Amino acid sequence: MGFNVGETVGGYTITEYIGQGGMATIYKAHQAALDRDVALKVIHPALKEDQSFVMRLKREAAIIAKLNHPNIVTVYDFSEHEGLPFLVLRFIEGKTLKAVLQEQKLATHQILNIVRPIADALTYAHSRGVLHRDVKPSNILIDIEGHVYLTDFGLARFAFSNESTSSQDMLIGSPHYISPEQAKSEAVDVTTDIYSLGIILYEMFTGRVPFSANTPYATILAQINDSPPAPRSINPKIPRAVELVLLKTLAKNPKQRYPTVRAMLKALDNAVRGPAEAEDGATALPLIEYRSPNENPLQGSLTRVSDQLKTAATLLGGNPKQPRAWLPVLIGAGMLLALLVCLVGTVFFAMNQNNPATRGTLAASTSIASAGKQATKPVAPTALLPGLTALLPPRPAATATALPPSPPPPTAARTPTLSPVAALPLAEAPRGKIAYTLATGDSAELHTIWVVNADGTEAHAIIDTAMWGALSPDGKLIAYNRTKEKGIYIANADGSNSRQILGSQACCAQWSPNGKQLVYYQGDPNFKFERAIYTANVDGTNPTPIAEGYSPTWSPDGNRIAYAGCQTNSNRCGLFIVDLKTKNSNLISQDNGTLPQWSPRGDKLVYQASDGKSHINVFVVNADGTNRTQLTYGKSNDGQPVWSSDGNFIFYRSDQDGKEWGIFAMRADGANPKLVVNKTPPDGTLWGRESLSTAP
Repeated sequence: MGFNVGETVGGYTITEYIGQGGMATIYKAHQAALDRDVALKVIHPALKEDQSFVMRLKREAAIIAKLNHPNIVTVYDFSEHEGLPFLVLRFIEGKTLKAVLQEQKLATHQILNIVRPIADALTYAHSRGVLHRDVKPSNILIDIEGHVYLTDFGLARFAFSNESTSSQDMLIGSPHYISPEQAKSEAVDVTTDIYSLGIILYEMFTGRVPFSANTPYATILAQINDSPPAPRSINPKIPRAVELVLLKTLAKNPKQRYPTVRAMLKALDNAVRGPAEAEDGATALPLIEYRSPNENPLQGSLTRVSDQLKTAATLLGGNPKQPRAWLPVLIGAGMLLALLVCLVGTVFFAMNQNNPATRGTLAASTSIASAGKQATKPVAPTALLPGLTALLPPRPAATATALPPSPPPPTAARTPTLSPVAALPLAEAPRGKIAYTLATGDSAELHTIWVVNADGTEAHAIIDTAMWGALSPDGKLIAYNRTKEKGIYIANADGSNSRQILGSQACCAQWSPNGKQLVYYQGDPNFKFERAIYTANVDGTNPTPIAEGYSPTWSPDGNRIAYAGCQTNSNRCGLFIVDLKTKNSNLISQDNGTLPQWSPRGDKLVYQASDGKSHINVFVVNADGTNRTQLTYGKSNDGQPVWSSDGNFIFYRSDQDGKEWGIFAMRADGANPKLVVNKTPPDGTLWGRESLSTAP
C-alpha cells in the first residue's frame, strides 16, 4: 500500500496529497524535528520491485545532492518505509508552470522572468556535467512570491561520466517536450535541454506546443520529422527576431541550435529588446558564472597568496595602469619595503593555519550533508577590525556611459581574499551602522537581522526569524518583515517593543526622510508577478497606492520615490522615479536594474544590475538618468548597495567571486573596496530583493 494522509513516515507526518506522476506520488508532509514542511516523492507500490525505477529515484537523489542552486529544488533526504523508497524535498508552495499557462496568457516580461532563472539553473547543472532531459512546464514550479524552481531530475544523467546518455534503458521523457535525438535513443548533450526549453518558450509565446498529435507515438514522430509551425503564424504579435530565436532553438540537428543555454538566452533578450538595442551589448541577464566543481582548494589558496604578493609588488613598482588614489605619491621606499615584509609574513602565517577560508556558494541553501544538523542560532559573522580589513587589488576606474549602456570591461581582474591581511586603512573611515540579514539555512528560524558598526566592529543580532530590516533616518527604529508571522513590523533599533503595522502581503519597507511614513510594496500571494507600491503612516494607517513595481525607496527631499519595474505593455524594465506631487513616473534606466537607493543629496541612485557578462554588479546613475557608471567588477554577485549617511561611501554585499559572502565598503566613486564584515550569507533565494540599510 502507499502512504496515507495523517500517517507518520520516518519522522514526517503526511498532511496533504499533492499529485501523482508516472512513477511516483507527491505528498506534503511536516517534519516535527525541524518544524518545517517538506515534500515526499514516493515511488508507486506497484513499481517498488522494479529496480530500474528504484535506481531512477536514487539517481535523482544523488544528482540533486550535488547541485546547490537557488532555482533547483533542494533534496533533504532519501529513505524508505515498509519497502517503499521516497525522496524528501524542499516544499514549494505555489503552482507549476503548466497550471499557470492553463490559467493565463503571459506578457513578454513575465516570460523572461520565468525563463531566466530556469536558464540559470540549467547553466549551473550543465557546468556540473548534469543533463536534465525532462524539462517541461510541469517540472517548473513558481512559488507564491514569484520565485521559479526547476525540479524532477529523475531522467537526469551525468554527461561527462561513463554513464549512458541515451534513453533506451528507461522512460524517454515527455512526448511534447522531448528532443528528436532523445526520442531516437541517441546520445544527447546540453542541446537536448535547450530544445525542451525552446518548446516551453514556443508555448509561452504562442499559447500552444509546436507538436501535438492524437497519440504519444505520433507526437514523438512529429518531433523527429516535422518542422514546427512558424510562431508568427499563430501569434502575429511575436517579433520576427523572437521567432528566429525560437526556430533556431528547435532545430532538428543539435549542432544547429545554440551551443549553450546562456547563448540562447542572450539571443532571446536581444530579440525582445529589438535590433536598435540589440547591438549595445547590455544583455542584463542575471546568470552566474560558476566555477569548476573540481577546483583544488589548495590551488585557490596559493593563487590568493600569489595575488597578494603581486599587489605588494605593484605598490613597489608603481604600475601606472593601476589606480592608487589611497597611496601617497611620495611615500618613502623604506615604508613600502616594510609593508611588503609584513604582507609576506602574514601570508606565510595564514598558509600555516589549519583553517582555510570557507568556500561559499551562490545560495545559503541547506545541503544534503547538513540538512538535519542545522544550528538553532545563527553563527556570528567574522567582523574585521580597522587595520585588519582584507587587502584587495585596486579596482578598475569607473567609467561613465550613456543609456542604454554597455558596461566597459575592467582593466584588471578583481580578486578579493578572505584572509585578514593587514592593509592601509582608509584615509577617512565610514561612520554609522549597517543592518543586514544573516541566513544560515532555508527555514524561517535561520533568518536573523544583525547590526554592525560601519567599521566592522560590534556585530550583533537584534531580531530573530526576520529579514528586510530598514533603519529609520535617526537610527532609533527599524522596520522589518517576519519570516513566519508575515507582515511589516516596527521595533526599537535594539529589537525591543516590536509591533505589527501592515498585513501579510506587505513587504520591504523603506522610511520617508522625516521618519513619519513608510514606502513598501504589496503583492497578491496567490501568484502575481507584479507588485503595487504603497505609502503609509508608521502606524500602518492611510495606505496609498503609488505605482506598479517593487524595491521602492524615498528621496531625501521627500518628493520622489525611485523603484524597479517595467513599463506597461512594454518590455522595457529598469529603474523609475515617480513624482509624488504630479504622479508622473519616468524610466531612467533600461537595464533591469533593481534595489535603487538614493544618495543623501538626492542627485544619484546606486543600484544592482547585470553587467552584460552574466554577473550582478553595483552601478550608480544620476537621478535624471545620465552618467550611468559601473562601480564593481565582480565575477559573480555584488549587490544590495546603500550609501553611508554622509554620502562618502557605498556599502554592498558580495560573494567575492563565489568564495564567501561578505559586506564591503568602497568610496562613492568605486575606489578602495574594503571588507567590513565577513561570513554574512544572505537568503539564497531572496538576496537580490533585499537591501542593506544604514543610519548615523
